[in-house]
Amino acid sequence: METVSWIIIAIVAVTLILLALRKHSPTIILAASNMIIFTVMMTLGSFERMSVTIDLGFKSTLFFNGEDLWTIVTSMFVHANFMHLIGNMLFLVAIGLPLESRIGKERFIAIYFLGGMAGSALFAFTEWNSSIIYVAVGASGAISALMGAMIMLYPREKIMFFLGPILTNRFSVWIPIVIWFAMQLFLFPLDPSPVAYAAHLGGFAAGAGIARILRPGKTSKDICTDISALERLCTSASLREMYGHAENSIDDNSKMIWAENILKNVKCPECGSKITMTRKGFRCENDHEI
Repeated sequence: METVSWIIIAIVAVTLILLALRKHSPTIILAASNMIIFTVMMTLGSFERMSVTIDLGFKSTLFFNGEDLWTIVTSMFVHANFMHLIGNMLFLVAIGLPLESRIGKERFIAIYFLGGMAGSALFAFTEWNSSIIYVAVGASGAISALMGAMIMLYPREKIMFFLGPILTNRFSVWIPIVIWFAMQLFLFPLDPSPVAYAAHLGGFAAGAGIARILRPGKTSKDICTDISALERLCTSASLREMYGHAENSIDDNSKMIWAENILKNVKCPECGSKITMTRKGFRCENDHEI
């Protein structure tokens, strides 16, 4: 294995540790990691870069032999060229930032990686009888999973997203995502193709299914949806911004996520203990009413 391959594996490991700490935006961490790794690869000559791609890319036929299974993760951080990277990162930021704010960091990370793995697995199944060892790279399967989660949970949300070459927030997000999905279905039968459309479709389906399973479990029947009591606790600019998002949420699930994010950063003003949501409102661990 190339020395640079080990360096990139170390970068991936650091990325996973930062994601596990859940202190920063997973979208930003993932985008930064992908760009750093691409920059490292661009310092190599074409032959050495190809060797690193083969080291870290997902090999479809080896999957069934149980060989190099770890590449199902490393392949998500490697991109074939600049346009491949930029295209994926634009979609990651456009869909990732609004989605993580609605479902939380933990669910976001689970959907991203499980969906990406599912996409690679489906790609491998479509090539199971091939005599050629295909090497798949890129984050598109994982990003497709985020799109599947978004359309499953928040289809009517209006976020800054791509409608063809246009970046707009005039349409509900289901419209551009359905157009994108239809294109993947149309292009999927093309063989051979340099694009792993099966990974896109597999990631999308997995993301939608996982999002359904991992969606916030509480409903308006389980908690008090009046969050006005939290306003006086939001003393910093970031907390006031979170409170504004919570107030303007179009559904209770989104409001809960924002309220949970606020509660992670505030304490009971009377005793300094953790605050939780209940049916009747907000109370701290020492039963002080907020």
